Amino acid sequence: MESDRSTGLAELAAAVSKARVRGLEDVYLERRAETAWRLEDGRVAGLEASLHEGAAVRRDGTLASADGLDRPALAALLGLESRRLPAFSLPRWPEAPHLDPSHAEPADGRSAVRWRWSCAVVLAGGRAVAVTRPQLAELTSADGQRALFAWPPDARFRFRVPDALPQGSARPGKARVLLAPAAAAVLLHELVGHPLEGDLLLRGASPWAGRSGQAILRFPLTVVDDPTRADLPGGHSADDEGSAAAPRPLVDAGVLCGALADRRTAGLLGVEPGNARRAGVHAPPRPRISNLVATARDPLPEPPRGDATLEVAAFASGTLEPASGTILLRVRRAFSLRRGERRQSLAPFTLAGSVDGVTLGLLAAAEPAAAAAEPGWCTKEGEAVPTGGHAPWLLLEGLEVR
Repeated sequence: MESDRSTGLAELAAAVSKARVRGLEDVYLERRAETAWRLEDGRVAGLEASLHEGAAVRRDGTLASADGLDRPALAALLGLESRRLPAFSLPRWPEAPHLDPSHAEPADGRSAVRWRWSCAVVLAGGRAVAVTRPQLAELTSADGQRALFAWPPDARFRFRVPDALPQGSARPGKARVLLAPAAAAVLLHELVGHPLEGDLLLRGASPWAGRSGQAILRFPLTVVDDPTRADLPGGHSADDEGSAAAPRPLVDAGVLCGALADRRTAGLLGVEPGNARRAGVHAPPRPRISNLVATARDPLPEPPRGDATLEVAAFASGTLEPASGTILLRVRRAFSLRRGERRQSLAPFTLAGSVDGVTLGLLAAAEPAAAAAEPGWCTKEGEAVPTGGHAPWLLLEGLEVR
């Protein structure tokens, strides 16, 4: 960290180490700033800003946390006299950026934009490790459609304009489905992202437990969790336990090959740590996805609409039910296809399938691959962290319309 923006952190780490606090695992310090704009007809109609800061201490497997970043508050969490800690500061608050309302202009003239900046420091083993993250832009339309980008908002993004095609209902039953990159990113997030988080693997809440080294995809797709992608919302320089960020292969050409682990689960799974993330100072670090990046070997040059009956542009949400092995995908925007052409815009519906049916039903991938503004915020046990995705178009069977 630059000295003109933060001071005393190395000295603080040394002082905490010297104090030999019984059972101390780590100290986590964080600052966060947010500004939200309400837009109407391309103009800013309202603005709210907030600042947050706090500290958390893990000792003997328990978490103690407090709002505020001063010596007395941190000393109390550590069980020390405040005079034993040096003065310290995190990077100073930034000014909120300028918003160009044209980047968030929706079809109905109303939307909201939220900007978020955050920084953190982990103190462990006598060292202070800075955690830097991209600034975030969250866009929300009046109907609840949300998109998450690294700031500034992607100038190419627009909330969808109502389709000129007639609207109909999806026909219940099995379907061959073409997923646009945004929808493919959500599918992969639920199918091979969440289930490979170390805590879920260890407690038997994942269909992939004990299957490392097995071919799980019919098509040679490679999936990597990559926190070094600072252009995607889940990027960070180090995880929230202070381990350096690094790409983590999860699926290599269709073969299961990795897991996402924090320090606690890494040894039990026989993998490296580095995937611990916190939803804030009051939440413990857990193994979590950052940015899921999928690449295909020899992808088709363009989306194969002639081979599908449905094209899904966006999902509203996705869920994997570990007990039943069922994946549920709630479709926000889709089209019926006939002879490679869009025929109807479809009302929202649900796609469902078994994990094995969907993974073995992956038929092809196609260009152009793209970064996705979904799934955005990922919630686990009530704790939300930003995630990103980059995926090609995917053609698959094994899903049915409900």
